[in-house]
Amino acid sequence: MKCFYSFDTVSIDSPTAVTIGMFDGLHLGHLKVIQGCLTAAKEANLKTCVITFSNHPADHFTGKRNELLMPMQEKIAALEGLGIDYVIIIPFDAYIVELPAKMFIQEHLVHRLKAQKVILGYDNHFGKNREGSISYIKEHFCDELEAISIDVAKVDEVIVSSSQIKKYLSEGEVQKAKAMLGQYFAISGIVVHGNQNGRKIGFPTANMSLNADNKFIPQLGVYLCEVHIKEGTYFGLTNMGYRPTLNKDEGIHIETHILGFDGDIYGQGIEIRFMEKIRSEKRFESFEELKNQIAADLTWAKLYLA
Repeated sequence: MKCFYSFDTVSIDSPTAVTIGMFDGLHLGHLKVIQGCLTAAKEANLKTCVITFSNHPADHFTGKRNELLMPMQEKIAALEGLGIDYVIIIPFDAYIVELPAKMFIQEHLVHRLKAQKVILGYDNHFGKNREGSISYIKEHFCDELEAISIDVAKVDEVIVSSSQIKKYLSEGEVQKAKAMLGQYFAISGIVVHGNQNGRKIGFPTANMSLNADNKFIPQLGVYLCEVHIKEGTYFGLTNMGYRPTLNKDEGIHIETHILGFDGDIYGQGIEIRFMEKIRSEKRFESFEELKNQIAADLTWAKLYLA
């Protein structure tokens, strides 16, 4: 898979099937669109091309940086795994907002990307004033492009969307998020040194520094997780919060007690996949009380996994 970081640098020699979107999280709705693109390309012997954005569109309009279900490096890896040939990564900025749909199609889709088919989600719009759409392409470019609309994806009659998944995660409903993502929501990072308090009370933890500072984080609390490290896959208890009992230092800490593992993994990569929320974070009056609660959490986890 080849990535381009501006339209000006694009060099594509073969005709393509193109789709456009933020694709944050690559949830079931996104995967339906991507699969539609792959299928359309295969039928006509075309290359596949995804146009996506380096920042969330809301960032441009609000001036605030949105947290993402899937930061760019994760998205690139996922798209490559799905078999996409080209990814165009562009900023969602004033140029994109003000670019007329007709010019976007002529200059970028047809001329630069050699698009023959455009595959879009049912509610996808592009160009100035959101003029561009499946119906717009069919009306104005029917001789040059085939426009294919992909229907909505639903889980339990709820429309699958990145915002709905974020809502579920912010409520600790990781199973509902998984149903829309098609997999466990995960975070990844590097194991860093902590203050060793977990080890002191008999429950050593791996402290994580996230790979991306704009990664969306679920509701704070204690979760049963699937832990992926170089040594293998384990279950673990992950606490995300401010560690109110152990200290008062600022910032959210992410630390995981890995069941059945006590090796040295400092500096190594770690991925945490959220299986179920056990409880919310709370302050304990003593280390002994905290220790007893962690033991109870472990008992809960083992019963859940039994």
